[in-house]
Amino acid sequence: MRARIMMIVPLLLSSAAAVAAQTVTLDEGTFRVRVAGRDIGTETFMIRQSGAGENARILASGKTVLDGETGSRQLEANLEIAGNTLRPAAYDLTVEGGDKFSGRLVGRRVTARIVSPAAENVREYLVSEGATIIDETVAHQYYFLARRVPEGGNRVPIVEPRENRQTWAQVTVDPAAPITVAGESVNAKRFRVTPTGGDERTFWTDDQGRVLRLEIPARQLVVERTAVPQ
Repeated sequence: MRARIMMIVPLLLSSAAAVAAQTVTLDEGTFRVRVAGRDIGTETFMIRQSGAGENARILASGKTVLDGETGSRQLEANLEIAGNTLRPAAYDLTVEGGDKFSGRLVGRRVTARIVSPAAENVREYLVSEGATIIDETVAHQYYFLARRVPEGGNRVPIVEPRENRQTWAQVTVDPAAPITVAGESVNAKRFRVTPTGGDERTFWTDDQGRVLRLEIPARQLVVERTAVPQ
């Protein structure tokens, strides 16, 4: 009996290790949010992947806390990516004291639900192959756009959940060059995004595609890591 118990314990330990190994953290950290040079809040996030290949699932979750003249405001975002093609599958966004957005993507059809204090609306629309969900001021989500755009850039479809629409953006990619992040020098690629009918924005990633900084000049917005990812 003792021999059987000793055999079972290693098997249980190895099974637990296998389950733990199935989930990996692709990126996590904190951004500092500034408008017109003034700190107004933070964005904390985590991007994790479970499984591999066609069975892969990536979950990106983040919370943005902003301090304004009328008090603090929170935004929570959760994005699910299905498979190794980086195809969006589901998205939820909650704005404290405001609207709640949720969306599901099946095939090329998005079903979006918006719940406000006054009403609830459901809308369906088609998206193009290769579309990426980007909530423009949520910095960590640009990780997925960076992974989709080839060297040199391309024209890509972007789903904007709070606008409840798909648009197109021209993305250009510059070779890696040194920038300063959290007081440290790091080589980073620069992505310049010009969406149709939207504000131009620029973001930088390290050699693993992790977002280091996001700038939207029209809003005087800068979102930057509080520490360089290791």
